[in-house]
Amino acid sequence: MKTINITIESHNDIYNKFNDEFLNDELSNFLLDSSKSIKPKEKIAINIKGKFTKEEEDKIKKVINNHYNHKYGHLKQIDKYDDIYRLILLIIGILLIIISENLISFISELFLIAGWVVIWEMVYDIIFNQLKRTKNKNHYQKLAQAQINFETKR
Repeated sequence: MKTINITIESHNDIYNKFNDEFLNDELSNFLLDSSKSIKPKEKIAINIKGKFTKEEEDKIKKVINNHYNHKYGHLKQIDKYDDIYRLILLIIGILLIIISENLISFISELFLIAGWVVIWEMVYDIIFNQLKRTKNKNHYQKLAQAQINFETKR
């Protein structure tokens, strides 16, 4: 289990300055960066050192879990619609290539090139964007399921 240690001086370090139902961006980025060195099957524990009441501890856990669950759900939804987008691109690319085979002249070459460009865009999205999103989605899921422990700061 990978442990991420955090020392909190004030509540401003945890919550967004505009709404205390959201996690501070700086803390969110720190947790995400810290989670990137974790092996795929390894779990995360977050140790927070500070002075908190039981209610504050529960609220902090809720805000952290909700933050990363929301980010995970957002990327999952993007993946769902991205699959439809890629399928449409594939169909358009194949149609353009088929049309190019039935035309004679300069326009045939344009349709052939356009068809392969559209197919390449789909492949590029799978190779680069999909893999990056999947990696981020896994980090968000781990952080959403992280065990959160509190230490009383002296």
